[in-house]
Amino acid sequence: MGRYSVRRYKTKRRTRDLDLIYGDLSTPESIQSLKHQPMDEYKAGLGQYYCVHCAKYFQDNKALASHLKSKIHKRRVKDLSVRPYDNLESEAAAGTNLLKFMERVEHYKQSEPSRKQMEDAVLATHLAENEEKDKILAAQLQAPQEEAAQTVKENLDAPVKEVKMAD
Repeated sequence: MGRYSVRRYKTKRRTRDLDLIYGDLSTPESIQSLKHQPMDEYKAGLGQYYCVHCAKYFQDNKALASHLKSKIHKRRVKDLSVRPYDNLESEAAAGTNLLKFMERVEHYKQSEPSRKQMEDAVLATHLAENEEKDKILAAQLQAPQEEAAQTVKENLDAPVKEVKMAD
């Protein structure tokens, strides 16, 4: 393995950073837009089974359910329960922008419990909503198959006309 293959290996499995995911979890609209994405044939599971905390797509609802119980997911949720490090925090550590940092800390203390409740409420029905989507898609796929089977049956039941061969 050369030095170039190691670099490629490290970036191949790179996931989204915590501060970007924390921004995704900040509003109910952004969570809903990630949960209900349009179908995309280039993503796993057509982009319908997405873990917002880990920024990963899964093949089906069963894989998503097992992922939600995994240690990796629980670790990521724990990491996202704390506000991510930002520039204002580093400036406050250096001694500049202390007042602005203290204001943000107070705002964070007041808004964080309501943000967590909102996040839990929106994500609580995640698996149930996916089950409903699966049922609707299965019904939509079943209807054309039944129609096709009905037309084939009608064609088989139709009387066969005899064709006379010319001598």
